[in-house]
Amino acid sequence: MEDLVNKAVLFDYFSGRVSPLQKKSVESWLSEGSNRELYYQWLHEWEMNRLQTNTNWQLVYEKTAQRINNTFPAVEEQEPPPKTWTISRWGGWISRSGLLAASVALLLMAIGWLFRDALLYKTVRTGFGETRSLTLPDGSAVTMNANSSLRYSRWFGTSIGVGNRTLIADSAHENPRMVELTGEADFSIRHLPNNRRFVVMTPGGLKVTVLGTQFTVFSRERATRVALRSGRVQLTTGQKTTPPLIMQPGDLVTLNRQGKLDLTRTAHPESMAAWKDHRFNFDQTSLREIADILHENYGLVVTIGTSQLAGRTISGSFTAQNANELLKLIAQLLQVNYIRENDRVSFTD
Repeated sequence: MEDLVNKAVLFDYFSGRVSPLQKKSVESWLSEGSNRELYYQWLHEWEMNRLQTNTNWQLVYEKTAQRINNTFPAVEEQEPPPKTWTISRWGGWISRSGLLAASVALLLMAIGWLFRDALLYKTVRTGFGETRSLTLPDGSAVTMNANSSLRYSRWFGTSIGVGNRTLIADSAHENPRMVELTGEADFSIRHLPNNRRFVVMTPGGLKVTVLGTQFTVFSRERATRVALRSGRVQLTTGQKTTPPLIMQPGDLVTLNRQGKLDLTRTAHPESMAAWKDHRFNFDQTSLREIADILHENYGLVVTIGTSQLAGRTISGSFTAQNANELLKLIAQLLQVNYIRENDRVSFTD
């Protein structure tokens, strides 16, 4: 089997130029876990030698709008009614019909933008204290943590045709599978036969590019982090001074406030997604940091009595099904008191 699969054969496979026998040999070779790292290494080398282009969603929208206009032509204009005038509170004269026309135009523009977003994208959201699992149209699995949103194209991973033209080609080069994440989510990406890339965009400008792998993305106001469990991903920030970074399994990368990527190693990258099992892993985690977690996951506004109390730390792995269980656990571990009133919590000695 190794004689049939080498770098040249894989490069032809990525380009779609292999015979049925070679394709079967590559897929059989890839089914062996020990070959996957080499596969991703050669895939990255092949991709770096080819230019990528972005999907033109504006073109898709304009073509769709054109079809709608052709189906529902504009009503023939009639002679406008005589204008009536009224004096404004500032002493100027305003046409009533002109004011009405301007108001209608603004309303139609607002509706148009809402229609455009609803036409092109689907957004999935989770509330405070809620986690949610979903399967994307390409078969990739995503588990979203609380207070998060995931936005993706309604034509995610498909081709769109208008008339006899294909506007979005079914190509790994021209149409990556792209999602926008705000919050926190764990991904298990399905590898597609056409090697189409999967891209996660975050509000902080971090771009995570993968093919088939498992990783967790944390993208909150206080930090942006990526932990890789298997496969290989590439991180870019959009800053020309920051080169792309290729992650290996066990890497944990943080985007710092200067827009730079900080790389560390972790023996348990899966612990970053412990929240899927309602588990909280603390490692010398201060009460100040735990207050951020309570705010991000449950929408609680936390007040801590003293700076000394805010600096106390907790270590260990604990399970809590909801905010109240977590609050009781923290109070017991730190031997402190707390009071909760609706969405406000106060910790005191």
